[in-house]
Amino acid sequence: MEQNQDIGDSSLQNSEVQQTQANRDAVSFQNSQANQVTINNIILRMFSNPQPPQVNWEWGQRLLKEKQLPDIRQRLTDTLGKQRIAMSVSYAEQLSWVSRSLQINGQDYGTIDANKLLIEIFERDDINGKLLILGAPGAGKTTALLGLAEQLVWGALQNPKTVIPVLFELSTWRDDNQSIEQWLIEQLYELHGGKPKYKIYEGWLEQRVLLPLLDGLDELGLERQKKCTIKLNEFARHYPHVVVCCRIKEFEAVNLKLNNLRGAVCLQPLSDLQIQDYLHSLNSSKLWSVIEGNPNLINLLNPTSENEPGLLRVPLFIKLVVDVYDPQQPISNKADLLEKYIDRQLSRDTREQERRQNKEGGKWAYKTVEDEPAWQQTRSTLSWIAKRLQDNNTVELLIEQMQPTWIESQHLRRRYRLIGGLIFGLIFGLIVGLIVGLIVGLIFGLIVGLIVGLIFGLIEGLIEEQGQEEIFLVEAFQISISRVARREFLVDLIIGLIGGLIVGLIFGLIIGLIFGLIFGLIFGLNFGLIFGLIFGLNLGLIGGLIFRLKEELKVRSQPNQGIWNSLQSMLWTTALSYPLGVIGIMAVLVARRVAEKHDWLDLPGILLRNSPQYFFPGLFVALFFGFWLGGGAACVQHFCLRLVLWQSGAIPWNLAQFLNYCVERRLLLRVGGRYRFLHRELLDHFANSGTAHLR
Repeated sequence: MEQNQDIGDSSLQNSEVQQTQANRDAVSFQNSQANQVTINNIILRMFSNPQPPQVNWEWGQRLLKEKQLPDIRQRLTDTLGKQRIAMSVSYAEQLSWVSRSLQINGQDYGTIDANKLLIEIFERDDINGKLLILGAPGAGKTTALLGLAEQLVWGALQNPKTVIPVLFELSTWRDDNQSIEQWLIEQLYELHGGKPKYKIYEGWLEQRVLLPLLDGLDELGLERQKKCTIKLNEFARHYPHVVVCCRIKEFEAVNLKLNNLRGAVCLQPLSDLQIQDYLHSLNSSKLWSVIEGNPNLINLLNPTSENEPGLLRVPLFIKLVVDVYDPQQPISNKADLLEKYIDRQLSRDTREQERRQNKEGGKWAYKTVEDEPAWQQTRSTLSWIAKRLQDNNTVELLIEQMQPTWIESQHLRRRYRLIGGLIFGLIFGLIVGLIVGLIVGLIFGLIVGLIVGLIFGLIEGLIEEQGQEEIFLVEAFQISISRVARREFLVDLIIGLIGGLIVGLIFGLIIGLIFGLIFGLIFGLNFGLIFGLIFGLNLGLIGGLIFRLKEELKVRSQPNQGIWNSLQSMLWTTALSYPLGVIGIMAVLVARRVAEKHDWLDLPGILLRNSPQYFFPGLFVALFFGFWLGGGAACVQHFCLRLVLWQSGAIPWNLAQFLNYCVERRLLLRVGGRYRFLHRELLDHFANSGTAHLR
């Protein structure tokens, strides 16, 4: 074992050890009592300080149990297979990329014990919870991080009120001036929900109980990676625990140290013995003899001209070779290997064979092989998705988070705005027409309302408003009856009533002036102000209710769940708004009678006799609030977006079915309602392979 130490420079070069127990990091450790004890002891040693009561530990435990641990284990299973077979890897310490003294109390920490879990390296006195994980593309960095995350999350669940480890994707750091603290808080709210007014996540950071596990630093691009590295150094200077994962080539290119991390490990290329052991575990030992006897394959064991590891010494690619190797089709480079893997997974023979071998009788995305999308359509759609993910600096796809900015061409964006504008104009015109119809006659009111609505929708659709197209979901209701919740509900209700009153009076004054031109100024103002007063109070009441009740649900168990939740929220909002909608229609009738100088004593009888006139229109008023406050608008926008993308040939109409098919083909991975490519290398390959012409 070679070591070259320079204590004065705080560096240790090429201290390489065989981490023959690396399987223990990626493979479930629960069957090992010794590993469980080790993890529990580490959690208690590192995080057992008395924790302040203001930390919301209940929310943290729910997040770990319901989201983090299931997601981590699903991703490990998808990466390693149901048996979670991992290959042993070698770690080399790369302390030149971090900054710390190598000796503490005279002890040398230059070597890694081959029998240690990664969490034990993370705990070492000299590293003390500040670790950098490096490696070549496909070397297993993310798998190592997931293995460490599984150990930390499991230990945190076994030992409540100690630490809250959470995975983050640094590719979503989009604001160069944003601190890591602000970004973490933003991501926690965006990914896991909660109300910002309670400052749950701010408390986690202030009390140092959040343990950020940061993947994907290399996905930012060199310039932004450099800026992010500076921000990470600022964060790690005062924060006690953090793990960062990055490709070594991109990290070296930036030429900036993470000075405030204390340890760095780099996953090394596989040795001949490690490759043979892995092939043996898959009953593919003969493939090694084939490699040794094939000059082409031997060449793939050697480093590339860019000093990258040989293709067959990278775990991801040796796995793919096991799947696709054919003596009649030699493999010459990475792109060639990925192409052969894609072709194999999409070939009809492979698809039919897998259906025959499906002894468990699982449900397929498409009923028959004939129903499955064509080879070219699959490639084209995956290329389009990969490009959109790259453009948005993300590695995960949620169908409901697709935005109009994903539409590439100007004429398609105009088509999207026009369709959306006409639909919204039609809905708005129908509702306004019914209300106006109570005053001037139903037929005339509907004609006027629809004409005005369609003109408004046409104008709205033709005018491009930058930054105004984002689709905002309203996903669920969360009703609380605690004393604090009741007090906050009352405050929101009062604010809503006051705001509604002001808006209603202004709106009523405008309506009154318009009607005054037709029926006389006195009648118009009386009608407008009374209508505005009653309708505005109802608007405020509904707004106060919805503002207090709506709360985004962040657990994604099904594809496109956010849109279905928004549709459900629209129905709830409509139901809650209906009684108030009826009252609003009654306000029109009352305002009209008062403006006509009817006796107030006659109003109860008039309202009773005319009840059929406001029960049905009240439904449309309720639908109006359901669309604009309850999530209906998001559903319409999403429908228009999907329609335009489908018409252009970018995606199939049933996108969830297509994505599930790609999961079956092992091109994508799925966790709940989230999809990601099998590996970042595959995402990059699809993104660079071009897309079909869009109509």
